[in-house]
Amino acid sequence: MKKFLIFVTVAVVIFTGCQKKVEPKKEITENNISLGERLEEAGVFDWQQNDELIQEGVATKLVVVKSKRVLVLFNAEGDVLSRHRISLGDSPVGRKLKQGDKKTPEGIYKIIDMRSDPKYYKELLISYPNAEDRRRSRELGYNPGNGITFHAQVPWNWGGSGDDHTLSNDWTNGCMAMTNKGMDTVWGMVNKNTIIDIRE
Repeated sequence: MKKFLIFVTVAVVIFTGCQKKVEPKKEITENNISLGERLEEAGVFDWQQNDELIQEGVATKLVVVKSKRVLVLFNAEGDVLSRHRISLGDSPVGRKLKQGDKKTPEGIYKIIDMRSDPKYYKELLISYPNAEDRRRSRELGYNPGNGITFHAQVPWNWGGSGDDHTLSNDWTNGCMAMTNKGMDTVWGMVNKNTIIDIRE
């Protein structure tokens, strides 16, 4: 009987295992986006041309990578809709801290107004400063400023002949500038409350 019990015990260990069940190794994730997808996404921001419409659709997120001077529109599924070369504030490196520093902000914002503009064709007003921006500036004793937009070109370039010239320089007071053609593309894909992620 003792031999029988030993045999049964050994059989149970062999066929069921005595350790915890080993779960399949999961892919590392960050913010519900797998590492593989994030690495693949990285190439999306390597864009040197002026404007590229990939597919029509509704953009749920606009991502700006300041160091690459690029704006990319994504739909809810994470597909790329369009990519646009942009210009930044006249002093582009670093986070915006105060009014008049000519820096383009970094953080999460949303579109709060869409309007035609006699100076810059069309513009999308963003929700800068957000709560974090206000806190940071207050701690430093600064006024964070406001009125940051995506805007298009100045009137002399509304025909598009100087797009390469204006986009080859950072010339705004902190806003993000793009071509009129690019603005028309973006305008048709966004609405108020569309999320904007501005990264270094």
